[in-house]
Order: sequence, then structure tokens, then C-alpha cells
Amino acid sequence: MSRIEISKRIVLINTASSSVTLILNFSVLLWLQQYLLKRLSPEEYSLLPVLMSIIAFAPLATMFLTQGLGRYITVAYAKGDDAEVSRIYSTMFPILCAAGIAILGIGCLGAWHIDTLVNVAPEFLSDARIMMSLLFFSVALRITFSLFSSGFIVTQKMMLQDMIDVACQLLRIIILLSLLFGVSTQVIWVVVATVVADVINIIVCTIVSLRIFPVQRNIILHYFRIHTAKEITSYGGWGFLQQIARTIKESLDPLILNRFASAVDVSVFYVGGIAARQLGMLLTPLSRPFIPIFGALCATEDFTKLRNTYLRTTRYHLWLILGIAVPAIIFSDEVMHLYLDGKYDQAGLIMAVLLFVIILNTFNSLGPAIVMAAGQVKELSLRYLFVQLVNIILTIFLVVNLQQGALGSAIATLITVAIFESIFYWPFCRKVAHTSTSQWMREVVFPCICSVLPSLVFCLFVKLTVGVDTWLDLILMSLISSILYFFMIMFFGLRQQDRIDISRISDRFSGKTKKLVQFFGERDS
Repeated sequence: MSRIEISKRIVLINTASSSVTLILNFSVLLWLQQYLLKRLSPEEYSLLPVLMSIIAFAPLATMFLTQGLGRYITVAYAKGDDAEVSRIYSTMFPILCAAGIAILGIGCLGAWHIDTLVNVAPEFLSDARIMMSLLFFSVALRITFSLFSSGFIVTQKMMLQDMIDVACQLLRIIILLSLLFGVSTQVIWVVVATVVADVINIIVCTIVSLRIFPVQRNIILHYFRIHTAKEITSYGGWGFLQQIARTIKESLDPLILNRFASAVDVSVFYVGGIAARQLGMLLTPLSRPFIPIFGALCATEDFTKLRNTYLRTTRYHLWLILGIAVPAIIFSDEVMHLYLDGKYDQAGLIMAVLLFVIILNTFNSLGPAIVMAAGQVKELSLRYLFVQLVNIILTIFLVVNLQQGALGSAIATLITVAIFESIFYWPFCRKVAHTSTSQWMREVVFPCICSVLPSLVFCLFVKLTVGVDTWLDLILMSLISSILYFFMIMFFGLRQQDRIDISRISDRFSGKTKKLVQFFGERDS
């Protein structure tokens, strides 16, 4: 019997709390990018995406140490083996401490020689060094204490972590606004505010995690086991291979554009990808509550429930992503023109292409999580490595050889996902989830595509005839599109189990409403 409770209520609570964090972060990001793009030169603004691309490689150096932690701790906890949980913590914590110190040293060295790594204007060299040093300090600290984040996952109390994240986001906003308006408008203050908030977040999360999952405190030297470290690092090594492929592609886009295109291309690609990145991040809070559930289902070999969970949650994810992405794709040019007052209109096409990539990825949104929970990370990583190598080759060809700039980088990603990932990556995930292609088509593809078609036609009609010239027009037409989409889901998209769940929620709500009416009626009498 698994100690991890499989509850829709818990999943909904954790999903809702994570979504609040994401919405807050997205709101700040929208304002911040607009504020900086209008006031900074492309040379200074491009420092942010370029340095963020470099810092993305830092956690990769220790990915083989951290990738398997959540999976092994969750499985041990689900089986009720607290002794194994203690052995994992006692084995990995000293290793992670050493890794954090090494990352910090490498980061400081790299920061001093930053001008040899990327193109930096001389007047921004000192700022770039400070920004990179601060970012590496934050990464080193997070790696050292990454072990303790598992407490929120295995106890399914992600809501507590999200509350801390929201508080730290508010602190970050206060610090950032104080620096931007009280000192000067410089890109360096974005990094300063982020790092301060991150450090506080790590400290508070570690303290709270130790309280809700006390077994983490049992770090005992003689519990150290070489075979435990080897098992986790072996699993993490393949996860490292997959993550390094993903990070190389995502990070190489701005770096390739920095070397072989222009600062404008870097800025256009970055701002054009904001919507896609944030929409992709939306799947994180929607997926995170299922991580311990998948671990428990794989540990108990309940494959029927695993398949049903995979199909239903993928369908829900697609409904949400399509409802947001379709109007955003159709009106992408108008969004970018209104957002940046016509300064980077070419970013509209980049936005549309990258949003379409997110839609395609959502057709397999929970596939990788299930494969990781099942422990078949080697097979998954080799497939993903091949796909991302193709992506990198296409990017270099389109950007360097054909001189297509930011658009070439976006198109390379779209081709890779639409053709190679759908052929070599998705079917394997469905196999591990014990799901046939026909079941996936029937339960995911068909109800989602049919539901969104009328909304797509409506948005195209508006764009080609009426037009969208103001924010009010954009909001109104997107709202009408969403209402049409909602009714299509209700009448044609819902499956039998969806209707049963909605009926149960309606009955519970009606029952609580009647109790409230009776309560206040008795008080009045």
C-alpha cells in the first residue's frame, strides 16, 4: 500500500497554488521586458538573455547528482522505507555541498573572462562580470540545498512551497522597483533583485521542508553508501544527457544569434519567445502535483490508472494551452505591435512560430514525467539527444548559412518538434504509459482539435476582415474566442469520466450552498 495519497482534491490545490506563482511572475515579466526594451539599447538589453543562456549550463554540471533524487526518495517513501530515505540524504548531501563549492569557483573564474565567451560592449563589461558572479552564486546555493526540496513533493504539500515563492516574488518586485526607480534604469538590477530573492527563497524553503518531512534531518555520516550514490548518479547520468541536450539547444539560440546575427536578432528572439516560454512554464504547476503520483503508480504497477491519468491530464493541458495559444498565434503581430509600440514588430512572427511549438509539445506533456518515474531514463535520453542534435544542426544551417536570423532559429525548433520529436520521442512515452496510439488519438487528439477549430476560424475571420487595432479590440476578440471554445469543449470535447467528475463537483457545490442557506435561515429565524 502506497503512503502517497492519490487525490484529485490535493492535485487541484497544488495546481492552483502553483498557478498563482506563475501568474505573478508572468505579470512582472511582461511589464519588466516592456520597460527595459523601451529604455535600454539592444547592446545592454541583450546581456540578459546571453548571460541567462550561459548560466543555464551551470546546473548541468551536477545534473547527474540531482536528477534522480526526487524519483528515488519518492519511491522509497511510497514503500514506507524511511531507512532508505535517510541513506539517500546522508549519501548525497556532502556530495552536493562539494559540487556547489566547485560551481561557485568555476563561475567566478568564468565571470572574470566573460569577454572571451561572448560579445560584450566595453562599457558593459564590469556589469556583465558582476551579473554572472551573482547568478553563479545563486545556482551554487540552490544545487547545495536541492536535496531538501523533495520534502514538499513527497508529502504533496507543494502549496507551502508556492506560498513561499509568491512571498519571494513580491520581495523581488519591491527590490527591483526600488533599484530601477530609486537608483537607475540598468539591466544589472534585474539580476541583483532576482539573486537576493532566490537566496531568501532557498533558506526559507529548506527550513520549512525540514519541518514537514523530518526524516530529512537524519543525515548521519555512517549512513553514507557508495552503491546508493552510484545508483542515483547512474540514473541521473542519463537524465543529465537529456537535460544537457535541452539546455544546449535553448541556450545556443541566443548565443548563435549573438555570434552570427546581431543584438537586434537576440532581442527579437528573446521578446518573441516570452509568450511561448511562459505558456510552457504553465505546464510545470499543472504537471508537478502528478510527480509523486506517477512514482507511486509505477512502484505499485497500477498501469491502468497510470494510462488513464496520462490521457486525461494531457487532454486537459491541451485544452488550456490551445485556448490561450490560438488567439495569441493569430493576433501575434498585433500583440507585439501594441506591446512594444512598434519597436520590434518582427517579433510577432517569432512569437507565432514558438507558440505553435508549445502546442505540439503539449500533445506529450506528461510523457517524460511518466518515463522518469518508471526509471527508463536511458532510452528516453538517447532519443531526446538525437532530436536536439538535429535541432542544433538545423539552427546553425538556417542562421549561419542562410542568414535567417531569429526567424531561422524559431523555424528550426518547429521543424524538429513537428517531425523528429513526434516520430522518435512521443511513441516511446506512450509505450511506457501503456497507451496505444489509437487510445491517444481518441482521448487526446480528436477532442482537442475538434474543440478548437471554430475558435481558430473565428480569429482568422476577425484578423482578415475586422482587424485588431487596440488592446480593447484584442481583449474583446480573444474573450469571444474563449467563450466559443469553452462551449465546444462542453458539448463535444468532454469524455464520460469528465462529465461524471463535473457532476460530482456540481452536486457537492449544490449541497454546500443548501447548507449555507439553511444556516443563515436558522439564524434569521
